[in-house]
Amino acid sequence: MHFKSFLLLIALVVSNQFNYSQNSKYDKVFAETAQVLLSSDPKKALSNTDYLYKISQNNAEKIKAFMLRATLLRQYGLRNEAITSLKRADSIAIVDKNYTQQARINGFLSTLHRENEIYSLGKIYLQKALAVSKKIEDKNEMYRFQGNLSQEIAYYEMYASNYAKAIAHLKSGNILFKKAGSSIDINFQTAVNDELIAKNYLSLHQVDSALFYFEKAYDELEDSQSANSPLKGFILNGLANVYAQMGDNQKAQLHYNKAEQIADESNFFTLKQEVYTSLLEFYKKTDNKKYILYNEKNSKLTKDDEQSRKIIADDLIKTLHKNQIKSKSQYEKSKFIIVGCSILVILILIAFFTYKRRQDYKKFKTFISKNETVYDKAETAPKKETTKEYMSEATENTILNSIKEFEKSHFYLNKDISLNTVAADLGINHRYLSYVINKNTSKDFAGYINELRINYIVDRLKNDPNYLKYKISYLADQAGFSSHSRFTITFKKITGVSPLDFIRYLQNEQPDVS
Repeated sequence: MHFKSFLLLIALVVSNQFNYSQNSKYDKVFAETAQVLLSSDPKKALSNTDYLYKISQNNAEKIKAFMLRATLLRQYGLRNEAITSLKRADSIAIVDKNYTQQARINGFLSTLHRENEIYSLGKIYLQKALAVSKKIEDKNEMYRFQGNLSQEIAYYEMYASNYAKAIAHLKSGNILFKKAGSSIDINFQTAVNDELIAKNYLSLHQVDSALFYFEKAYDELEDSQSANSPLKGFILNGLANVYAQMGDNQKAQLHYNKAEQIADESNFFTLKQEVYTSLLEFYKKTDNKKYILYNEKNSKLTKDDEQSRKIIADDLIKTLHKNQIKSKSQYEKSKFIIVGCSILVILILIAFFTYKRRQDYKKFKTFISKNETVYDKAETAPKKETTKEYMSEATENTILNSIKEFEKSHFYLNKDISLNTVAADLGINHRYLSYVINKNTSKDFAGYINELRINYIVDRLKNDPNYLKYKISYLADQAGFSSHSRFTITFKKITGVSPLDFIRYLQNEQPDVS
């Protein structure tokens, strides 16, 4: 999501937090989580969302807890988990006929599906948000929310390269913000939209119009309550792009320098990435050494951010699973105390269906029993005598440890992976790497990579119900395969069944957790 959209999303979650509640403890924890922990301590923030739900005194507070949870999960790339949280919030909002929250939830769902590139479903949620927003009784609130939705519509048009339509929606959004009156920071809201309008004009090569709206956005931001927002960096970068297109390199460089300073001081990833990319293109034509410098900066920034997000996301996933197990255990205990004998009947039924399911699952048993990583196998596999002839045991163990770390990074999902690139990345002779993989997995490099990829998709299908809804082509792309057919052939070769049959089996046999 673009910075401005995410900023508005945070504002929507945090805004009016005292309107529905007089629960001071709830408000204090909510404010700390939303304003501080969301970025500084995501694991603690996730734990707090569970706590907020427990101490909620009404459904409005429960909805806010779910939306805050979804915001956190989305921030670290866990969009499917965020969608699940929002659906729980939506079910409560529908019962309460809380149209404001229904509109926000469906708008958020639209954004998440757009980011997942499931545009058709995203537009359905967008239309739901628009329809329910008309039922909001507070006219100022209605206009404010419809203004935000106009920006979401504009993003769909921008992705489709319909820049003129995007501009029209953004201008309509500005009119709606002005109708909302003093309940919002109008200058900031219009500054966000005008910066996007300028970008669309730049995409249409209408430089004069782009310059006008970038300058307008800058003035609006200066008059807003958030004059020092990183949004200023985006605007300055946009102005620099305009001057670069006009051939005024001196002004362009001056504005790039100001934008870069804000990016570095704020350490805001999206802003830094946008500024570095612009400088990369600018110096490509004017200074080869600086072009190389910003190319390296941009690459390092992306790599560091992806690695950081993966580490945090993995930690959050573990916490989610741990909390789910804990919640399930507590629920079963309380239910046992309340319903007593009924639980015994339920347990008998569960045991019966579990047994039946295990019988049905035998056709997958052969594959699952093989679903081990190379380093697990290496711990139990007997060493061959030829090891001593080819390399020392210590060397082989070192390489196995490197492969273990490689597997954890999911680097094998990269479509352009090859034996040479992996060897170079691990700092290992490619012949040694090939030998160790073959010796410990009885597979060549391609077979080893394909099995890792299929294991990854199987794990997602088994543990994430949302994956059961995706097309085979999308699963193939997620697994790193270049074609639908190659993925299908490889999946069947490794598991013994086609991906479609596997999905149908899970859909029929696994409970619906959406």
